[in-house]
Amino acid sequence: MSGGPITYSIVFSNPRESDDNDLPEPYGEVVVRAPWGQRTALWEHPDRDINTPTLPRYPLFGGAEHRFVPHPVTEVCAFVGEDDTGIDDDDILADGCVPYTGPGEYTISAEDGSVTVTVYNFG
Repeated sequence: MSGGPITYSIVFSNPRESDDNDLPEPYGEVVVRAPWGQRTALWEHPDRDINTPTLPRYPLFGGAEHRFVPHPVTEVCAFVGEDDTGIDDDDILADGCVPYTGPGEYTISAEDGSVTVTVYNFG
């Protein structure tokens, strides 16, 4: 596939912060990559410590997001931390890439959680 519109949603998971009062505060980026390394961001947010917003999913209210990707996609990648202001170290929810094979769910994990990207349509 040479590129086109992508429809997707993202869920952030940190089992240590799974109740309604302590939602994850993710920061970092979720991207799709071309075979030659070109990237298109699906979501990104800086670490703002105590001001990093809680975000269990993107888009927030359970819908789907649409973006144009001007290249083929061979990987879905997530490099996402979770702000733990006042605690020794931030949690790492996702750190890496998985091969893109078409619409479906892609889960990228790390030691403290995971990020699941659901691709509904591409191209």
